[in-house]
Amino acid sequence: MLKTHNTLVIIILICCFGLTSFGQERPKVGLVLSGGGAAGLAHIGVIKVIEEAGIPIDYIGGTSMGSIVGAMHALGYSSDEMAKLIIEQDWEALLSDQVPRRDLTFEVKEDLEKYFYAFPISRKGIELPSGLVAGHNIINMLAGYTWDAYDIRDFSDLPIPFICIGTDIETGKEVVLDSGILHDALRASMAIPTAFTAVDVDDKLMIDGGLINNFPAEHVKLMGADIIIGIDVQANLRKKNELNSMVSILKQALTLVREDENERNRELCDILIRPRTEDAHTLSFGMVDDIIKNGELKAREQWDELKALGDNLKRMYPNQPKVSIPRRKIDSLFIRELRFTGLERISQKDILSIINLPFPAWLSPEQITEGLRHAFGTNYFNRISYQLDPVEDGVRLTIRAEEKGNEVANIGLHFDNLFNASLMLNANIRNLWKRGDRLSFDFTLGENPHFGTSYFFLTHKKQNYGIRTEYDRLIAYEYLNGNKISSYVYHNVIGDIILRTTYRDEFAVSMGLQAEFASVAPSISVFDIAAFNSRMLNYYAEFKKDNFNKVPYPTRGEKVDINMKLINNFTDDGIIPGIIIHYRHQIALELGKKLSFQPSVNMGFAFSDSIPYPYRSYVGGLGYYHHAVFPFIGMNYMERAGNHAFVLRGDLQYNYKGNHYFMWRNNIAQSFDKIGEMIDMSELIFGTGLTYGFASPVGPIEATLMISNNTWKPGLFVNIGYWIR
Repeated sequence: MLKTHNTLVIIILICCFGLTSFGQERPKVGLVLSGGGAAGLAHIGVIKVIEEAGIPIDYIGGTSMGSIVGAMHALGYSSDEMAKLIIEQDWEALLSDQVPRRDLTFEVKEDLEKYFYAFPISRKGIELPSGLVAGHNIINMLAGYTWDAYDIRDFSDLPIPFICIGTDIETGKEVVLDSGILHDALRASMAIPTAFTAVDVDDKLMIDGGLINNFPAEHVKLMGADIIIGIDVQANLRKKNELNSMVSILKQALTLVREDENERNRELCDILIRPRTEDAHTLSFGMVDDIIKNGELKAREQWDELKALGDNLKRMYPNQPKVSIPRRKIDSLFIRELRFTGLERISQKDILSIINLPFPAWLSPEQITEGLRHAFGTNYFNRISYQLDPVEDGVRLTIRAEEKGNEVANIGLHFDNLFNASLMLNANIRNLWKRGDRLSFDFTLGENPHFGTSYFFLTHKKQNYGIRTEYDRLIAYEYLNGNKISSYVYHNVIGDIILRTTYRDEFAVSMGLQAEFASVAPSISVFDIAAFNSRMLNYYAEFKKDNFNKVPYPTRGEKVDINMKLINNFTDDGIIPGIIIHYRHQIALELGKKLSFQPSVNMGFAFSDSIPYPYRSYVGGLGYYHHAVFPFIGMNYMERAGNHAFVLRGDLQYNYKGNHYFMWRNNIAQSFDKIGEMIDMSELIFGTGLTYGFASPVGPIEATLMISNNTWKPGLFVNIGYWIR
């Protein structure tokens, strides 16, 4: 009966307009879209049905996710175009400000393989941001979506007049955003407190408009709408028996603040559609398909009302249908002028070399976004975005940078059932003496402590040069038939002068001069072994390649590390030279949507009359604690040792669901003192293991059940977090 009643009301309303306004414009239809995070993508499904019903839309107002969908429709995007863009979007990367690994600098890649969280520090102490995510990816996505409106500053000049709602966090009042830069207004409207940083728009610090007005029907009516269609994806207030957790009570409390306003706005709607996908919440972007389809299904339940409205408007006003608005598609713009804002610590020259775009030139939004992604990948910025302004014979591109502070700290954690827990800390101080320099301190606290410091200069040609010192203390073991019989304490101190050049953030070539001191002393041993020291002066060259698509659990790309070192070991008998070669190579091959294969090779060769302890090759264990250790599935850590060694391995990796993985790992290895022993098949070691892995926010969490022909004793190895080297 309710549907029939609403349909009659709409027909009577249209007829009244027709009788009193004969020959004049038809009544205006407004569309109101509520906020709701991922649940708000149901708006797209409802809009699809509205299009089919032939209903012209004259005004649009929205909040948060409703503002994004509303603005796109106001620009002329059809429901099908919006659905395609939304479904293809990588929401996990978008909402976490992830940058594709290929766009990260080598330094940042190395940091991300040890540390899971970075935060700024100052003389006042640790500075926490205003939100977990600065929104670099989101603001540039929105800039691309609204590229067609680059020259529009009054939102009433859009193909369909549009407004959205923000909240002034200083005054606690709602702000109607109806002018300015469109993508900035949308970013402000969806700045969920604590999740996203606040946005400065027109000297107002703005957060999500949903805090005050999540369903702005009244404002759409004030725009001039005579008939209002409302799409409200907000959940109803929970009943007493549903308020049984801290989260549910917090959500209820936030909803209560605006519920009276919501009810008033719902009463203004002539047609109210309330889609709600079961189990969908603010961040359910993995359910995009279901949410959009649910919106469509819910709208079809009210098809009679929608169709009646569309048919009657067309019948009463045949000459003014205005059902669809053609979208002004602009693929590229001629960038004549270039401007920067927010740069204090980094020069324009350096940014231009990183962005690597031609100026002046015709550029697309994809090209600009890619260039800014490279700049963001340096980890120098909280956010770097852009705006476009018309100028004579072209467009001015303004690159808007929000730099990170000079001091940044990183934190990492690692645990395994061999060496227990380790805490990794890092501090970086930039621009200490001149622009582009970087002073770093690294600390690892645990059974294998590490301290390192480095001071590097970065030129605009992607060259690094500087000095580095490191200290390591490592516990090593000796085994007999798989059982520990001795333990040793190894100390290593090095100092380097290094020159490094990177290319396309994928290749790096380094060379350096290194002074090294190493000592080994038995801790517990069944043998009478005296401590001994090594003093060395080394020359080395290193080549690295890293284009893995992700870490951990890559599915595409390769990682190469080739190190050649000429050592000069100072002994009582004089200087003993030697040549050390280490070669590590891992490839990730995608075999299917969930299946990948990762073959790898690790090899070490040492040529000298007397091989210092740090440069023998050690086989065994799953982790990286030292440059001379080659992991091997099925053996204890550093269980085999020789002047030379190789490990050939193949991992079959299956992505079970989300961030959950299963891996079947197989390897063979050989450890030997003379090159001629390399082909001695009787000494080959075979190992296999099954691993469950989870890509968590703090790094990989893994449990591996393994065995080898070394002792045929099964073993279990558990590790949490990234490795400390």
